[in-house]
Amino acid sequence: MISVLIKSAKKFGFKENQIKVWAEKALKKHQLDNCELSLVFVEPKEILNLNKKYRNLNEATSVLTFFQGQANPEKILLLGDIVICPLVAAEKNLTIEFLINHGIRNLLSEIPTAKSLRT
Repeated sequence: MISVLIKSAKKFGFKENQIKVWAEKALKKHQLDNCELSLVFVEPKEILNLNKKYRNLNEATSVLTFFQGQANPEKILLLGDIVICPLVAAEKNLTIEFLINHGIRNLLSEIPTAKSLRT
């Protein structure tokens, strides 16, 4: 079972169904069919604050990832959070689908045994 949790997509005019399709497709591509992923859409100021706090970087980026990498009692892998700033992404001509894929690859890079799943 794939669970995709989405926060604030509608605020930026995105359809949650399409976001879920992109995320599920990317997860299946990496053979992750029993996991949970969170996608959060934020303003530039919020991603700037996250970058300052967690990366000591004074810059608004298009995407950040926060790895969880643990299984819940139902044995579902809680992969982590992907934080996307649509306004910064638009400035860089990056699509949301690209950033979801990029974020999933970043999360997978945190799992030592996932090296064989990376493409």
